[in-house]
Amino acid sequence: MDYSSVLLILPVYNEEVTVANVIKKIFHYTREKMNILIIDDGSTDSTSTIIQKNFSNHPRITLLRKQQNEGYGASLISGFEFALEKKYFFWITMDCDEQHQPKDIQRFLEIDPSIQLISGSRYHPQSKVQGIEAPQDRMEINFRITRLLNDIYKLNITDAFCGFKRYLASAFRDHKFQVKGYGSPLELWSYVKWKNISIRELPVDRIYITDDRSFGEDLDKKRKRYRYYLKTWINSHRKYFGTNLQLNIKEPKK
Repeated sequence: MDYSSVLLILPVYNEEVTVANVIKKIFHYTREKMNILIIDDGSTDSTSTIIQKNFSNHPRITLLRKQQNEGYGASLISGFEFALEKKYFFWITMDCDEQHQPKDIQRFLEIDPSIQLISGSRYHPQSKVQGIEAPQDRMEINFRITRLLNDIYKLNITDAFCGFKRYLASAFRDHKFQVKGYGSPLELWSYVKWKNISIRELPVDRIYITDDRSFGEDLDKKRKRYRYYLKTWINSHRKYFGTNLQLNIKEPKK
């Protein structure tokens, strides 16, 4: 694989504990050949200082630092636009909280390059579990949304929200993504269905070290988060298809 044609997009927000170790592991497993775009989404801790101190002169790292927190989806959109402008062939997205393993990057790149989206799955039958069990409310909502996506879009996926993905740039040039928050995967899947994007899932380990991660904006409340995801999906479907999405759903228990 020609790493010069691949960009790794790494959104970070208050990742001072993990960011240096994750970047070092990325370079270890890609033999210092991976180009990385780090998007610091307005971190209020020492994340940006750590990156600048340890990697500011590294020729393969670009740091985009936002002055205020805009949201996970906004970071991805900024990364996609950068990758398209620089004409990368593939881009890979992964998280910086050590829930995604840099050693898996090579596995994403070994899959048939004609497949337009390779989506990591933490809930695939072949996925292994490390650390603590995933929070039950997150698993429940993931399963509910994934099931709805499969029922309506016939995607045949097992994990709607995994951020570890490989994108074929040519398939996403006209994405028009706008969702700035954690509902961005629903916009992605609407686009995937609309464009008839080819998909393959790749089993990745389900790793939870802590369950204290917050979604912000009061979205830690299960029902509110579920409604937010559905609203995002309905709006995204209307944007791409020009029609209303009919959902027959039951809300999760509190």
